[in-house]
Amino acid sequence: MKKVISLICASILSLGIVGCDKKIDSTNVAQSDDSWPQKTITLIVPFGAGGDTDFHARNLASHLEKELGARIIVNNVSGANGNAGMKQVVSAKPDGYTALFFHESMLTNKVVGLAQQAHEALSPVAATIVDDSYVIAANAKSGLKNLTDLINKAKSEPGKLIYASSVGGYSYYLGRVLEQKTGIDFNIVDAGGGSDRNAALLAGKIDVNVNPYGVMKSYFDSGDFIALATINNERNKLFPNVPTAKEQGFDWNAERYYFLSFPKGTDEKIISKMEQAIKTVVDNPDFRKKTEDAYSVSPTFVGTKDLLNHLDSALKEFETNKDLVNN
Repeated sequence: MKKVISLICASILSLGIVGCDKKIDSTNVAQSDDSWPQKTITLIVPFGAGGDTDFHARNLASHLEKELGARIIVNNVSGANGNAGMKQVVSAKPDGYTALFFHESMLTNKVVGLAQQAHEALSPVAATIVDDSYVIAANAKSGLKNLTDLINKAKSEPGKLIYASSVGGYSYYLGRVLEQKTGIDFNIVDAGGGSDRNAALLAGKIDVNVNPYGVMKSYFDSGDFIALATINNERNKLFPNVPTAKEQGFDWNAERYYFLSFPKGTDEKIISKMEQAIKTVVDNPDFRKKTEDAYSVSPTFVGTKDLLNHLDSALKEFETNKDLVNN
């Protein structure tokens, strides 16, 4: 009879019901989340090493290690404009040990059909960069001095000026927006990533290129490129000599968020802990200086709730303007 009772108790306990002569510690799950992280975290960058996304991710990882007390390794998984790396995180176990560092190209990837899903398939945590440092540049030998010169030349030679982009990416979208606002017609070509487009502009194979200022900084410093305008309403304090598009009469703005996400279903306590750690890092003077020195952009913290609202809104905007994202 005692044996039967013991078996019944064991069955009840296995279902998570407190009873018989033993108690279940209801804090077991919480304790496992509270103790996170206990092993190495892999941060996937969906582009090759050496670019701005890679730099921002590695800078973040090195500072997060100190905040979280855990090793963080950065793994570059390039392909499909970032979608190859994103897919690895989407399918990863939501245990807090695999994360993605990406930007809003995940949204345009979905709009143009490169991806079937965007941020809704992940658990976004926080942004570290709101990049408002985008500039449009030309080769210094082109004779162009500002955005007005470029627009006038484009109008006089419709369809001839070659605008470099990653088709379906944010640079492509910005070029199409400028065309729409000014009534010009570029010859928009896919010239690869930022470093590839810089090489093409230096060689004179393209006429204009759009990138964050820091991606082209060495070429501005050497005098090979000229920044025609910063794509914003206000001059950037880190390169104040570059006039804005607005100053030149064009309402053209660019802003891109770089953010960390976990796989969907990650425990809220882990997300909250990472969010707070990221906030602390963004406020760190060393982190800020390294970011500004390397890429001429100031770190900006955006928490989980505000980030989700922004991504929802941005996706709707891209979907509404699908014809400007996907030609």
